[in-house]
Amino acid sequence: QDYLPIVIIQSMQLTLQHGVCKESCVALASCSYFLCEFQDFKGAEYIGGLSIGILEKLKAQEYLSQVYICTFGGIFGWIRKLGLNLEHLLVGYQMGMQTGDIQHAMFNAIQHIKIGFISGQNLIELEKKVLMFGKEMTEYNQMTSYQLLLTIKQAVTDLILSTNDPAVLNRKNIEQKSLLKQALDSNKMALLSDMYIYGGVVAYIFCAFDLALALVKKRQEMEQSMSRTSLLYGATAFYDGLIFLAKAHTPTECEEISEMSSIMSKMERFVQIGKHNCEHKMFLLEAEIKGKMGDHDEASRKYEMAIAAAEKSQFFHEQAIAYERAADFFLRINEQKKASHYYGKAHNLYLQWGAQGKADHLCKNIPF
Repeated sequence: QDYLPIVIIQSMQLTLQHGVCKESCVALASCSYFLCEFQDFKGAEYIGGLSIGILEKLKAQEYLSQVYICTFGGIFGWIRKLGLNLEHLLVGYQMGMQTGDIQHAMFNAIQHIKIGFISGQNLIELEKKVLMFGKEMTEYNQMTSYQLLLTIKQAVTDLILSTNDPAVLNRKNIEQKSLLKQALDSNKMALLSDMYIYGGVVAYIFCAFDLALALVKKRQEMEQSMSRTSLLYGATAFYDGLIFLAKAHTPTECEEISEMSSIMSKMERFVQIGKHNCEHKMFLLEAEIKGKMGDHDEASRKYEMAIAAAEKSQFFHEQAIAYERAADFFLRINEQKKASHYYGKAHNLYLQWGAQGKADHLCKNIPF
């Protein structure tokens, strides 16, 4: 991966010097992806559009899988409604399998699952796809992709699972430890990063805030030696912010969280790039901040805005989170009737998402 930017630059130079050919669509798509990684979204959008244009003009179907993972798994995930990219990534997977480009087919499959998870696709349906893709990855010996898939599989299973069966819980714990050991032994930072991100998201959703914060801290420490980090279309910063705020118990603590200033700056930029993907996230972070600061009227207003924006953008899982955080807020200020209503709304949306485990957890922990 360290040499990949050099290869991309050389490919771009050859295109500029000798003209456009079928391979140019891959060079442009790869360049778009890296510009996106470094948050040059305007440049990424322009070059990504060119790559799609060349792909279609020259009918370079043998390169479709590579182009789609870099564009629909890159810039278009930011500037379009996130879920709209799922079908294109599935096409990228299918075309890669048809043309024998197995590696990029599996990359499309991984990104399809990642976007499905963070955009709130039904977890039961997502689990079926995870099992299907996982079977093919092992059959074709695509173990790097398979390991990345396992991190999401664990998150999906944790949210769906509703059991106290010691055998089931023990098996899940063994699988998690095995994957962590593999990542540590082989120093696979991207795999470790995904484990910390998805583990932190699940821990936050289950209100295990100490664990969630520990995972964020581990990831941030590791990221200091990484050339690129996983932004996940704004989801990483969003959940980091929620986790930091969950641990801030007083207005002073809230003000002193240095990370929040950086996170809010990132989220403001992400809203500008893709309002439909990030606006509700921004509203919820603002609501949590206002609640911690004691501005009850503004907090209430921001919670309502977060709930409405999440519903409009069809991020129903994050609408559930917004309802639950709003319920926690109303409970703190002794508006028990409203809190009870919002807990009920959150519970229904968690069930709609397919998160039976979380829905049951909420029922057990609602203080009524």
